[in-house]
Amino acid sequence: MELLRFKLMTSINEPYPNIGHVLNKLADIADTKSMAKKGTSRYRKEEDFSSRKAIDPALVSESVRHLFYQPISEVTSDSFAQLFSDCIWLALNNYLEIMKRVPMEGVAQSKVVDMLNKHLMVETLASIIWKVGINQMPNNTIPSFYCEKQPIKALIAFYESQSTDQHNDIRHVFADNIRTANKWRCGEEIPNLGHISLLAHWASLSSPEAIEEDKETLFLTRFIASFHKKTKYKFVDALKQAVVWRLEHNQEPTLDLGNIFHQFYIQEIKSLNLYDLSGEGNNLHLLLKRTANKPSGSLNEYSANLKVLEGSVAKHELTEELCYHSDWLWGRIYILSGQIDKALDMYVQAVESALYKSGNNIRDLLKEALAVAAIQTKPHKPTMKKIKSRALTFYPKIIEPHLRQTPVSISEEDIYDWRFWFVMRFPQSGWFEEGQKPLMEHLQKLGLAEMAAKCF
Repeated sequence: MELLRFKLMTSINEPYPNIGHVLNKLADIADTKSMAKKGTSRYRKEEDFSSRKAIDPALVSESVRHLFYQPISEVTSDSFAQLFSDCIWLALNNYLEIMKRVPMEGVAQSKVVDMLNKHLMVETLASIIWKVGINQMPNNTIPSFYCEKQPIKALIAFYESQSTDQHNDIRHVFADNIRTANKWRCGEEIPNLGHISLLAHWASLSSPEAIEEDKETLFLTRFIASFHKKTKYKFVDALKQAVVWRLEHNQEPTLDLGNIFHQFYIQEIKSLNLYDLSGEGNNLHLLLKRTANKPSGSLNEYSANLKVLEGSVAKHELTEELCYHSDWLWGRIYILSGQIDKALDMYVQAVESALYKSGNNIRDLLKEALAVAAIQTKPHKPTMKKIKSRALTFYPKIIEPHLRQTPVSISEEDIYDWRFWFVMRFPQSGWFEEGQKPLMEHLQKLGLAEMAAKCF
């Protein structure tokens, strides 16, 4: 599709949901946050991961353990808690890979969330149901209540059908809380995690040896019911089909999620009328290319053009999605005109607003930001460390292999490498007339002027 070749279009990219926000949503569905602990203390609301912006694989792994494995293992068996948390961890890692591969350019986040629910959450849930269900039923089948629109209602009905003792009636066992029990029976309410053990005790009255299996069944059924309720029952059929596929083929499907999301993006972008905006942005991007000659007087002209582009973006109601791109281009204008300190401020701002965006633009932005940070008279290592950490998460290949170690640090070699990159990738031929003298004088102080002169 020709539109995808325009440079600006790799920037019209509404942020994917913050991974911390995703973690919290999943924990809400599982109802595990109230039991989650960090060390010896409980997680408080203000410690939610939705407030965190960094994507650290170790942090993700730690949060999955705190928010899922530990609370679930207090309610069910350790093996089930491990299986469930492993599946959540895999889903989150798949999510990160999708973000890296497919920038969602101008697509409404609500549609992206629907895609994540349909293809990531549904497939993850189907996998868990299949793995758990076939162990509970013979002949490669699963209990039908997992695939019902109201799975808790269907599960309670199943348990009631298995018991012939009237004293085991759920309304008798929960006589002190009969209204709540009735709401569970008719699907009006979903029991919270604290009720799982009580319900498992009731369910296993006729078969006490099955209480651990009943806890696992109740937890999984409760999670499915909560997912359907929070997504307004949009994915009931999709989940059933995903489970049936696994039963029919007796294996997990091979899904190219990157391609699925890319095709979705192409269909969405076709429906957007952004060709004029794309062309406008593409033209300015070419003018501000690092290596493009900048005629005399072009600094004021290109600055005015960028302000016009910002107005066009605002008319399309894409300011929030494209603010990083505007900051990036201002940063490029400032660095090419010799305003080195102002350039770094804009690059840092652009990197911050580019979190949860992907594509070639972000890779180039991170490279330029590291280079501009490195050529400061006294490079601020915490700033470089933050940018490098972001690069290692999304585009580790832009960092030399021997400099990718964790915890992330900034060495003299890092600074030298990015200063060299600046000289090579920001040649003198691409500087504005106003930037020729101040940039050369600055590079002279860094001992890079001779090299810069050769890269003209």
